[in-house]
This record gives sequence, C-alpha cells and structure tokens, in this order.
Amino acid sequence: MRQFEVSQHALLLANNEGQSREIKRLQVEAKQMRVAFRDLDLYCGQLEVENARLKAKLARYEMFETATQVWGY
Repeated sequence: MRQFEVSQHALLLANNEGQSREIKRLQVEAKQMRVAFRDLDLYCGQLEVENARLKAKLARYEMFETATQVWGY
C-alpha cells in the first residue's frame, strides 16, 4: 500500500473505533433509561394503589359524616 492508502486506512480504523465506543455508550445509556422508566412505572403503579386506597377511605368518612348528620349528631 502506498502512504496515502495507509493513512486513509488508519483514519477509517480510528473512525470505526470511535463509532464503536459511541455505540457502546449509547447502548449503556439506553439500558439505564429502560431501568429508569421501569422504576417510574412501578412508582406510578404504587401511587395509583395509594390513590385508590385514599379515595375509599374518603368515601367511608363521607358516608359516616352523612350518617351522623341524618341521625342529628
């Protein structure tokens, strides 16, 4: 190979290596984002359960309050 071809080949190899590192970095970042979204989904599910529990508790209190007003307490 001539000097020009050798330097072009070296540039291509360096570029490929840089792209490989970038791809690996993006893959790690994507995995971290998937884990974060899974955690957020789990947390949202927990909040929905807590919200339903509190709504049921509020309904019981409102029912109790209505009953005490009916009986004149």
